[in-house]
Amino acid sequence: MWDALGVTHGAKQMLAIVAGGVAGAMCLAGGLLLLHRRVFDARIRSTSSFGDTAILALLLAQLCLGLATIPISLEHRDGGEMIKFMYWAQGIFTFRAGAADYVADAHWIFKAHLTLGLTILLVFPFTRLVHMLSAPIWYLNRRGWQIVRSKRLAAGQGGR
Repeated sequence: MWDALGVTHGAKQMLAIVAGGVAGAMCLAGGLLLLHRRVFDARIRSTSSFGDTAILALLLAQLCLGLATIPISLEHRDGGEMIKFMYWAQGIFTFRAGAADYVADAHWIFKAHLTLGLTILLVFPFTRLVHMLSAPIWYLNRRGWQIVRSKRLAAGQGGR
């Protein structure tokens, strides 16, 4: 599609670096806030499982790896490296043998980013992150529900 629009691989590479860098930095800031809240807020921590915290930590590690690829990507502004990853992704998602050959000579940080990404895809069905697939469209049209806690329950917990 990019080729049909006349966008060069180099321009696409720079767009990925700039847009990915900005979005990645914002996601990292938000993710760190979420992790801090999950770990240091006693109420949130008590309702969180190990998997909830672990998947968040894995996502933050993935963000850091992605941001760490930016300086290396700047060394390949022609888009040649990106083409390798496009062929790799096509090979993975179409179940073609030999997809790993496309990225065999890539920098280790890219390989770590790919490996962790596939690991996250492997473990996320066993965490609450799987709820992102449920797409609760009905939620957008709801009629202002309000959750009210029992006064008796709140009094038994010290008014929290």
